[in-house]
Amino acid sequence: MESAGVNYEEETARCELFLKNYMDPNTNDLKYAKILQSIANRETRRLIVELDDVEDFFDQGDHAAPKFISNIESNTKRYLALFASAASAALPKPNKTDLESDIFDVLASHRAQHGGGGEGQAGVPAATALPPALLRRFDVYFKPRAKMGRQPMRSVNAAHIGHIVKLKGTITNVSDVKPLVTVAAYTDVETGHELYQEVLGRSFTPLDAQDPYQKKKIPPALETRGCRFTRFQEARLQEAVEEVPEGSTPRTMRIHFRGPICRSVKAGDEVIMTGVFLPEPYTGFKAMRAGLLTNTFVEAMEVEQLKTSYAESVLSRSDLQKIAEIRARSAQGGSDVFKTVALSIAPEIFGHEDVKKALLLSMVGGCTRVLPDGMKLRGDVHVCLMGDPGVAKSQLLKYVTRISPRSVYTTGKGSSGVGLTAAVMRNQLTKELVLEGGALVLADKGICCIDEFDKMDESDRTAIHEVMEQQTVSIAKAGITTTLNTRTTLMAAANPAWGRYDKKRTPAENINLPAALLSRFDILWLMLDEVSDEGDRMLAEHVLTVHRTGAAPVHSSLGEGNTALSPELMRAIVAQAKTYEPSVPPELTEFIAEQYCGLRQKELEQEQAGEGSATYTTPRTLLSILRLSQACARLRFSNTVDRADVTEALRLMLGSKASLTEGGGAKRAADEDPVSLCYRLIREEGRRIARGQPPDRPITITAGRIAGITAKYGNITREVIDTCIQEYCDIAVWTAERDVDGNAVLHLDPQDIGAMV
Repeated sequence: MESAGVNYEEETARCELFLKNYMDPNTNDLKYAKILQSIANRETRRLIVELDDVEDFFDQGDHAAPKFISNIESNTKRYLALFASAASAALPKPNKTDLESDIFDVLASHRAQHGGGGEGQAGVPAATALPPALLRRFDVYFKPRAKMGRQPMRSVNAAHIGHIVKLKGTITNVSDVKPLVTVAAYTDVETGHELYQEVLGRSFTPLDAQDPYQKKKIPPALETRGCRFTRFQEARLQEAVEEVPEGSTPRTMRIHFRGPICRSVKAGDEVIMTGVFLPEPYTGFKAMRAGLLTNTFVEAMEVEQLKTSYAESVLSRSDLQKIAEIRARSAQGGSDVFKTVALSIAPEIFGHEDVKKALLLSMVGGCTRVLPDGMKLRGDVHVCLMGDPGVAKSQLLKYVTRISPRSVYTTGKGSSGVGLTAAVMRNQLTKELVLEGGALVLADKGICCIDEFDKMDESDRTAIHEVMEQQTVSIAKAGITTTLNTRTTLMAAANPAWGRYDKKRTPAENINLPAALLSRFDILWLMLDEVSDEGDRMLAEHVLTVHRTGAAPVHSSLGEGNTALSPELMRAIVAQAKTYEPSVPPELTEFIAEQYCGLRQKELEQEQAGEGSATYTTPRTLLSILRLSQACARLRFSNTVDRADVTEALRLMLGSKASLTEGGGAKRAADEDPVSLCYRLIREEGRRIARGQPPDRPITITAGRIAGITAKYGNITREVIDTCIQEYCDIAVWTAERDVDGNAVLHLDPQDIGAMV
């Protein structure tokens, strides 16, 4: 045992010597003397002792004590008490006079007036003395040495009892903050004296039952007002994914927070937890069943957040410098910030440039607006990726979770309605019914990625409707009626209804999702596995390069440097972009309105033509255009949306719609009779012309215009166009004539397409 033969009075003197005399090498100030003065002035309640400072102070010189630091790390709980006692002894007098008195000042002055200061009284001297913990207005925490390694949770065992441990994991459950008594105060009814009892554990035996030899007729009464309470919170830390062996389930560790460190974590946080590994005996009936077994927990002293939220993140000077360099390269004509960051998303995945841009805009999001009457317009951009197996939908979502500081990844079939929203559970600490947040609640102000979205049961999928638009979850279960915030961005990946996209079916049949859900997605992108000799060759070369070198090939579009940005730098760029609040200027209002009306009219024409609509353009689509435009402006680090932002947002939105129509309409067109396809295209062009002229005016289409609208269809040749015109002129549907150059000029009867206009 290292602590054998340790003189704790000398150790306390060393603690006091360190607190009074340690000099900060950077500022040449008495570091801990200043902290003690702040504590005396009641400006802070936390005394953080850095063990690196302790090691530097006692490693050499007149104060050399080589075993002191190892004793602290192996007997931490005892040395916390020693440092607290030393700090109380070294505490200076306050140099401020406007301090407010609290209950403990009143108790101390009351004892002084009655001559009972700190000495005991006849009968029970130990109980009547004021415990040091009663008047202590600070808590002591140790910050571990920088070179201290992190232990896997499974390697923490009985040998680590009392030691400092450092664990990595995810917070899965956090209790409410409750008051925990540390000093119990009693009033002796017979003598009127105050009695005090320091409580060191979670349970204690009351003072009246401690001494059976006292022949008191009336036991002392507990005085709640004179008791000392501290904040207490319990959390569960789940083992990090990379530390779980094959075929095993993650383990959990109970974490206790006391004092000012409470409320430092939330469910879903990825943290590195430093604390003291301690035992806790079972009590009551559990002790009878447990026998010699003892429960364990970690008393937290430091929490390191691995991913801070965008609102809480503070960019370092190096991050700001790198962002400034990227913006400078963009200003000099290189690749802009938007494109650079988008191409850096999963660079190992070939292609899908527009899909990556859509995911980046979803991560940045628009501005959440709260109107004066309380109505809220969401700023989160929801994205759904639908496509054939093997097109990297899941990999893209996984990479997004690496960038986002607060993200949850789950699958559709493995998630129930309550698993996504909230479930009623029984708190193991207080045995009361509490709400346990699901994946969407844990991802509040973050991103929730749901893979295999199409495999979800319809009853579970309906729980997402309120989340996507109102961004709340309304719960009425087990007598608990409340509303939880789910201000999350939803990214979903799904397969078509028959596993692969069926070209012979309409897009609506392939998607197989209700219109109420589709309208809530800002972008629905179809990713097809198409056969292309050139594309397949480039994909194969890309994949083989990744496997050979272990890194993504250099992308020529990234500009100077030609290297993809790291997830940490992308997170910093997104955090910087989210600090801007762009607004739409009045001069763009008419332009956006025209584009929106055009989308609605085009969808109406498709429905009237009996083709079926691949997407659903609703008033929500207008808000989607605004959100995407604001996200583009944020990536320019601007507070004003310009026309280029709206154009890019419309391009991505139309690209997502085109991916659906090309996946269905154009694929069906490849199987359609060329003459019938040519007839349909000419009729659609006639409807577009009719919208811009009086209803009784004949519709004229030149041969050059017909060649333009049929150019992208390889099976429509010049002979097919001539055959189509001849066939429908022979049956008097159209009329045709030749111009001076001998080219055909087609005349369509407005009556023929009147119902379609």
